[in-house]
Amino acid sequence: MNCDDIKENDVIYRCIGDDFDQGILSCGFMRKRTADRSQYDFKIGYYSCFLILQGSGRFISQDGTVIPMQAGDLVQRLPERLHSTEIEPNGEWIEFYISVGYPVYHYLHKLGIINSDNEVQATRLTGDFAIDFAALLNSLKDAADERLPYLLLRAQELIIRLHGSVHSMQREHYDHKISKACQLIGASNDIHYDMEEAAAAINMGYENFRKVFKAVNGISPQRYHINHLMKQAKMMLLSGLPIKHVAVSLGYGDIYAFTKQFTKSEGVPPGRFTRNRLNQFD
Repeated sequence: MNCDDIKENDVIYRCIGDDFDQGILSCGFMRKRTADRSQYDFKIGYYSCFLILQGSGRFISQDGTVIPMQAGDLVQRLPERLHSTEIEPNGEWIEFYISVGYPVYHYLHKLGIINSDNEVQATRLTGDFAIDFAALLNSLKDAADERLPYLLLRAQELIIRLHGSVHSMQREHYDHKISKACQLIGASNDIHYDMEEAAAAINMGYENFRKVFKAVNGISPQRYHINHLMKQAKMMLLSGLPIKHVAVSLGYGDIYAFTKQFTKSEGVPPGRFTRNRLNQFD
C-alpha cells in the first residue's frame, strides 16, 4: 500500500451497543499536514492507539514528560489519561489508528498485552500491517451491526500484533543491555559488587533491571553473580589455593561466610569438594 494514496481522513466510527466508551470500534488512516491538527490536553474514556507511518512530533504525557514520536512508533491514548500529541507541521504525518472500548483495554492490560507504562513505543514495522489496516477499515465500513463483534476480534488481533512487535524490539534492545551487564558482573570477583552499578552502567533503573535480567537469564543478577563467584572459587580450590585465601580473594569477610555460601550453592563444603575432585583423578 502506497502512503501517497491515503486521503486526508479515511476513517470509520462504529459502536457495539449504546455506550460509546464501552463499545466503540473505530479505525482509519489520518493525514495531518498542519500544526492545527495537533491535539492538546486530550482525554478519552476508551482505548486508542495509532501507528505512525510517516512524520514526526512530540507526545506530552500527563506529568509533562515530552517524548519524541517518529515513524514506526506505536502511540497509545490511554483511558482517562490526559495527554497531548504535537505534530511536526511539515505535511508528512500519516497514522493508522484503532479504537476499542474500555472493557477490551481492561482485559488486554490485565493479560499483560498492553503496557500502560509507556505511551510511545518503537515497533518493528512491516508492510503487511498497512494491508491488514486497510482490510479492517474496509470491512468496518461495509459491515452490518451483527458483524461488528467479529470485526472487534480482528481489531484486537491487530492490537496484539502491534504490541507483539513492540515486545520483539524491546527484547532485542534488552538482550544487548543485559549481555553488557553480564560482562560487567562477570568481571567482578567481589561478593560485595553493587548490582545498582551494573544497572546504572546500562542506563536502567535497578528494579526494572532486576526484572528484565531475570526474564532474559532465568535467574536474578545476585544469583548470576554468586554462580560466577562459585565458579571462580572452584577453579582456585582445584589449583591448590587454601580456603582462606579463596574466601578473601572473593571478598568474603571470613571463612565461615564463604563456606556457608559455597555449601549452599554446591551441596558440599569447599574442603570436601576439593577432596572429592582430587580423588577422581587418583
